[in-house]
Amino acid sequence: MAIKPGKCPFVDGTPNCPPYTEKDCIEVLKVYDQCAAEELLGGSIPAPVPIPAGSTCTCSVVPGSAVCFFAGFGDFNPPYYRPVKVVNRVGITGEIRDVNGNLVTTYTTTLQAITQAFMWAPLGTLVQCQILDVGDCECGVVTDPVTGNQLIWSQVKVCKEIQVKALVKLLVPSYGFCELDPCSPPPQPFVCPPDAPLYPPQRCQSPPVINLLEAVGTGIPNVDVTLTRKVDTTTVSITKKTNAAGAASFAEVGGFAGGLDTISFTDPVTAKTVTFPVPLEFTDTATPPAVHDSTTVCTITFQRTAVGLTIFNVFLDTIQSATPVDP
Repeated sequence: MAIKPGKCPFVDGTPNCPPYTEKDCIEVLKVYDQCAAEELLGGSIPAPVPIPAGSTCTCSVVPGSAVCFFAGFGDFNPPYYRPVKVVNRVGITGEIRDVNGNLVTTYTTTLQAITQAFMWAPLGTLVQCQILDVGDCECGVVTDPVTGNQLIWSQVKVCKEIQVKALVKLLVPSYGFCELDPCSPPPQPFVCPPDAPLYPPQRCQSPPVINLLEAVGTGIPNVDVTLTRKVDTTTVSITKKTNAAGAASFAEVGGFAGGLDTISFTDPVTAKTVTFPVPLEFTDTATPPAVHDSTTVCTITFQRTAVGLTIFNVFLDTIQSATPVDP
């Protein structure tokens, strides 16, 4: 892939990311507000059997039992802040042993509580709650001062995260699609990832254009430029004639597709046919050279390297390819 995820390179101590190449509309769960909190969940149950004095209690959390889920909203005050109510729950197992270490009884119980947080939660938002961590379980035996009955109490601390979200269509600057690198061996009898583009090409905001220019920058008019696109078993060819500025517009294709399109035209000076398969990525002429993703470009320019020569430099969205076209 041309641009890989990761930290930006630093130049003079400042992050220096390459400029973004397009604006994408993506559907995402946007986080409107979020918070984290520690909660102490506790409770007691009647002792199922008489518990001797000096007995000890141990308990543990049932694996996978800790959950947190949305219970409802409170009133707006002020808009768009309101209480967000969530239920915290965890399962407990424990045992009581006497002073000699003999098992007196075992027990299971569920500790839960409803808590709330004051958050930015406009109409149309939803709430997601998840347990981030669970502490150790503590327990003991007490006597109810009113009834005189023995009670087994338990408590556990949990750390939870609450997020207020909504599904939105977000316009963001981007570098195009994320492409996959091949995984490490063992080798397979097929190419993975496939050579073909992984995602549908995006449409250009203006009609895609092919420009033919002389070395001095003037247009090469009245030249038939053919775009051939091969998708699966279907091949389509579209031919357009350059105008006085040397531009041929291909509005029908929406955007040039790297790995699928081939551009060809006959040079009116040399009568040679110039053929250019649009690559998936290309290397520029900078020092050191950089690799660019070209799976979808909107402008491709062919400019003669010098007066009367057959060689053309190629610019993809104004970035010059390090490899010229020599028919």
